[in-house]
Amino acid sequence: MIKKERIGTAQWILILAAAVVAVSGTAHSASYTDRIVAVVNGDVILDSDLKKHKQPFMRGMFSLPLGIIPPGKLPTEREILDELVVVQLLEQEAAKKGISVDDQGINASIDSIRKRNNLTQDQFVGSLAATGVNYSDYRNMMKRQIKLSRLISTEVMQKIALSEEDAQLYFKQNRDKIDEQFKKLLDSQNPGKQQEEEPKMEVPTHEEVYVGGTVRLQQIMLPIPKGAKKQEVENVRKTAKIVYEEAMSGADFGKLAQKYSKDAYAKKGGDLGSMNYNDMRPELQKIVQRMKPGLVMPPLMGPEGIMILYLADAKNRTSKKVPIPEKLRKEYEKQIQQVKKQRELEKKKREEAEARAGKAEEEVDDLEDAASKKKSGSKDSREVLTPEELKEYKKVRKKVISIVRTDKIQTRIKEWIDELKKNSIIEVKL
Repeated sequence: MIKKERIGTAQWILILAAAVVAVSGTAHSASYTDRIVAVVNGDVILDSDLKKHKQPFMRGMFSLPLGIIPPGKLPTEREILDELVVVQLLEQEAAKKGISVDDQGINASIDSIRKRNNLTQDQFVGSLAATGVNYSDYRNMMKRQIKLSRLISTEVMQKIALSEEDAQLYFKQNRDKIDEQFKKLLDSQNPGKQQEEEPKMEVPTHEEVYVGGTVRLQQIMLPIPKGAKKQEVENVRKTAKIVYEEAMSGADFGKLAQKYSKDAYAKKGGDLGSMNYNDMRPELQKIVQRMKPGLVMPPLMGPEGIMILYLADAKNRTSKKVPIPEKLRKEYEKQIQQVKKQRELEKKKREEAEARAGKAEEEVDDLEDAASKKKSGSKDSREVLTPEELKEYKKVRKKVISIVRTDKIQTRIKEWIDELKKNSIIEVKL
C-alpha cells in the first residue's frame, strides 16, 4: 500500500531496508542462513520467525492471553519459542474450525490504527521501519492477532460462566488483598510498560544489503504507452496500487502476474528465472541487494512503465552493512520526529477520552446499583455478604469481577492448551 503519487526509488529503498531488518553497528559480512527451531504437527517454526517475535514493537502488539511468559520480565528465547509453539497450535486449531480473517477486515483494522494516529500510509510504514518492523510482517501479525482472538473468544471467553455470587464469594475470601491483586492484574496485562514504555524510534546509521549468489525474481509489468496522456498514466498508477495491495495482503504473486502483467513473462507468473547477481545491471543490483525472499517491492516507475518485483528465492548470498547516505538519514529523521509528535498528541487524546469514559461508566454503575437496591427491597437476595461487607464490596466490585474473570480465563486457557499439546506432535530443536 503506497501513496498515489510516485515515490522516489531511493527513499523507498531506505524505508524497505530499515523495515527488512533493524540496523546498527559497524560494517561486517556474514552468510545469510535460516534454520528450523521447532516443528508443530509438521508445520515448521524458523529462526527468523523467532527473531521477529522477539522485536519489542511486535511483542508490544501481541496481546493474546496465553499465560506462557511471566509478566513484568524480559522473556528468554526459549519462553518466546514456547509461545510461538502455542501460537502455531492455535493457528492449526483455527484452520480446523474454519476461523479466518478476510483482507478487508485486516485492512480496516490497520487503517483504523493509522487514522487514529493521523498518519499517512508512508508515515505509518516509516514508523514501523524505525522500530525494525517490516510492514508485511506487521500485517501478518495483525491477521494472526484477529484470527486467534476470535478463536479464543469462541473456545474460552464465551464458555466462561461468571455470576455475582462468584464475585462476592471471592471478595469475602480475599477482601484484604483486592487492591494488590488488581494491581498485579494490570501489570500482567501491560508487561511492556515495565520493560519499555514505547519502542524506540531511531534513525539507522547503516543498512543491511545482500550481494553475490543467485536470485529468482518474479515481476508484474504495467506498461505506459509512449505519449500517454496524464489520465492514462494515473490509471496505470491506480492499477499498480491495487496490485501491490493485493500482493501485500498475501495473494499469490504468480497469479497476480498472470492476471495483471503485460509482458512476455506473464503466462509464467512473471517468473524471470534464476539469475546470477554479478550478471545483473547495476540498477537492478541496488534493488535486489535490499530484498529478502518473500519481499514485495513497491511499484517502481521505469522507462517502459511501472514494475512490481517479488523475490521468490535467493541462494549463496552474503550480507553486509553499509552506511546510509546522510541526506536520506536527515529525511528519515524528519519523518520520525513528525510521527513522534503525532503519537504524543494522540496519547493525550486517548487519556482524555478514557477519563471521560471511566466517569460515564461509574455513573451507569451507580444507577444500576440504585435500581437493583430498589428492586430487592434493600436486601441482597444472594446473602453471600453481610450488609457491612456488601457496602465495602460495592466500592471494589469492578476490580473483583476483573480478577475473578481473568482467573477463570487463565485456568480455561491452560487446560485447553495442555489438551492441544497432548494431542500433538511437537519437536523443539532450540
